Amino acid sequence: MRKLKACFLLLLLSLFLAGCWNRTELNELGITVATGFDRENGKWSMSYQMVVPSAMGTGQGGSGGSGGGGRPSVHVFTTEGTSIREAADMGYVENPRRLYFAHTDILIIGREAAEYGINQILGLYFRNNDARETVLVALTDGKARDILLKLVPAEKMPGPALADIIQKESTFSSIFPKIRVYELAQKILSDAGGAGVPTIQFSGKDDHGMESMETEKTISSSSKLKLTKLGVFRRNQFIGWMNREESFGISWLSNQVKGSTLAFGCPETDNKSRQSAFRVTNAKTTVKPVKSGEHFKMKIKVRVKGDLLEFQCKGDLTKPEEIRKIEKTLEEEIQSIIQSGWKAAQKMRVDLPGFADKVHRKYPKAWKEKKASWEEELASIELDLDIKVSVQRPGLTNKSFDQLQKETVEQDS
Repeated sequence: MRKLKACFLLLLLSLFLAGCWNRTELNELGITVATGFDRENGKWSMSYQMVVPSAMGTGQGGSGGSGGGGRPSVHVFTTEGTSIREAADMGYVENPRRLYFAHTDILIIGREAAEYGINQILGLYFRNNDARETVLVALTDGKARDILLKLVPAEKMPGPALADIIQKESTFSSIFPKIRVYELAQKILSDAGGAGVPTIQFSGKDDHGMESMETEKTISSSSKLKLTKLGVFRRNQFIGWMNREESFGISWLSNQVKGSTLAFGCPETDNKSRQSAFRVTNAKTTVKPVKSGEHFKMKIKVRVKGDLLEFQCKGDLTKPEEIRKIEKTLEEEIQSIIQSGWKAAQKMRVDLPGFADKVHRKYPKAWKEKKASWEEELASIELDLDIKVSVQRPGLTNKSFDQLQKETVEQDS
């Protein structure tokens, strides 16, 4: 009897260990690497950049989005629906694979969708367990679908390549700081309610050559994808754009400068000829709100370290006073950039640096009084800037090569 029970138990266990009844085979999955959201004719339009597994082998050259046999490594298709989820499910009308979003690297929002409002898009990512909230977000001034149709020379996977552009720019330039889905949600739900999103656009003549594999037959394309400006949101709504300098100013104010290169003019000139360069290797910004009468003043402390990359000025870099002149010039340059970004934010009446959150924490009672009129309060906020730049490495030569050459000529004569 015991043996019979043991055999029955083993048989029962074998049924559970036999496999997963609801499993999905790998060859049944449609792995998406990029997703686009558009609004067209009162409906949501969703575009997917899906990996083509059979084309993932390395073809000749192994670049430009192609795989084995010169076939593109991704396929883009678009679906429509009155809701986002309906649009997503309509993909099964034309796609035989189950869409799999775990490898999606970037989410692109078209202009009409941004102007309509992004609450539904964010709600989708936080409500569905098959979507990741860590996906990078980008805007485009046109249709998101048009961006997904473009290849990125010389990369095989256009979607991840666009995400890499945003990552690298954020690390090495910091003009357009990256933002992920969860960060975008946090910002528009915060007291400040403002968020900036990098914008991808076509640069140069758009001859549609990047939509096909003909791109691989050229060494340069007249149409390229690049980051051009910052899209600005106030709460759920898109309200406009900031240019490069304004966006860079917001990066400084919000402590998002990780590394960058600053061109600057010579201290002895009017600073119009900016032929010298300073590489920012370390930057930190702290913001402290101070109540000033009925309004607030923001005490901004910026500390910057870096190296000289180019030097076309007069002066001997072995002398501390000459180094200090360069540091002062750089401090004035950063101050100008910060003021440009803040003036743009005030004009748009959007708190991109997140000052409201800091005021709320330090002055909770005053915040209750100002909360309803915070957009108007922004116009009265002044910045008290304390900027210090430290040149760590001036380079191997003490003077510019122009100056050295002049001295050599004078000695010879």
